Amino acid sequence: MKIAAPLVLLSGALAAPSGDIEARQACAKVHVFGARESTVPQGYGSSQAMIQLIQGAYPGTTSEAIVYPAAGGNAYGSSVTAGISAVVNQVSAFVKKCPDTKVVMVGYSQGSQIMDDAFCGGPDGSSMSQTTSPLPADVGSHVKALIFMGDPRNVPGLSYNVGTAKAGGFAARPSGYQCPAYADRIKSYCDAEDPYCSNGNNAQHHQQYVQIYGQQALAFVKQKVGSV
Repeated sequence: MKIAAPLVLLSGALAAPSGDIEARQACAKVHVFGARESTVPQGYGSSQAMIQLIQGAYPGTTSEAIVYPAAGGNAYGSSVTAGISAVVNQVSAFVKKCPDTKVVMVGYSQGSQIMDDAFCGGPDGSSMSQTTSPLPADVGSHVKALIFMGDPRNVPGLSYNVGTAKAGGFAARPSGYQCPAYADRIKSYCDAEDPYCSNGNNAQHHQQYVQIYGQQALAFVKQKVGSV
């Protein structure tokens, strides 16, 4: 009888870790977060085509849309603020649930801006006052690649820039800026024709980054994620 009690306690102690193991077994090897552009209904928006390329390269990959207003006009600034918080909260929650999963971020336009701010910090006008990243470093370590397309925070000279843009976007970072911790995991796509991430006048071009650079971006993701 003296042995029975410790055995009961041991059985109870094992129950919780077993549940954790089952939860982790349900996690995909790769998970992609997508954030849409302004004024598009909740979902992935133009980031979806890029996410589908990644899912094709890594069968079984799961995905999740960042839930935020994606508002334009006078509500743009508060929408970015809400989006930054959504990125931090959703990525943190997922990493806690699936710590062995490799995470990829895909942002389009305002969706890029909220990811850029969440990972690289600010300030960003009225949307964000702090300079440091609000995303905990231990959470960010699970993120293997970040793809920004048409990011309004674009500024010439970034080590991770791809495209023909020679001017910054309407929310450009300061000249000489570099993302402190994630520069080697980012590719940011912007062309000179784009009026949002650069100073062009072809709004239609802003929607063409997956068509133009999708395979190049996928190659970068595969390089960073590796085999799974």
